[in-house]
Formats: sequence, structure tokens, C-alpha cells
Amino acid sequence: MARDPDVPLTDGQCVPGHAHLSTTEIYLTPVLQEVIADVLAHFTRRPLETASPRLLDPGPYRPETLNILFGEGTV
Repeated sequence: MARDPDVPLTDGQCVPGHAHLSTTEIYLTPVLQEVIADVLAHFTRRPLETASPRLLDPGPYRPETLNILFGEGTV
């Protein structure tokens, strides 16, 4: 249930009886391929040029690392 986008995390918290949402969060281990797909889908919906100017500055990240993250390179 924790990975189902149609089930609020608070509902998933109720089923096992967790008192705190932070306890339920242990079930939210991201899958790398899904993270990449979600990030790519986000930027398909909202192109980079319309995003915050801060996103245009890679900051401390190496460009080749970002290229791999966004599917423009190989590991």
C-alpha cells in the first residue's frame, strides 16, 4: 500500500496501527528506475526552461552525473 499512489500514506499508517507516520515511512524505499522515470515524467510535464532558475544551475553536481540521471548517458 505504501507504494500505491492512490492510497494516502496516512491510510497505510492506520492498517498496521503505527502511531507515527515516521514509522510507516520505513516502507518507502525508492526503486531507482521508478525515481528516474518519475523525474523524467515531471520534466516532460514541466519543461526545464519554465522551472525555477535555480534548477538551471547544477550547483555542486557534475554534468556527467546529471546526464546519467536524466537518461542521457550510460553508467
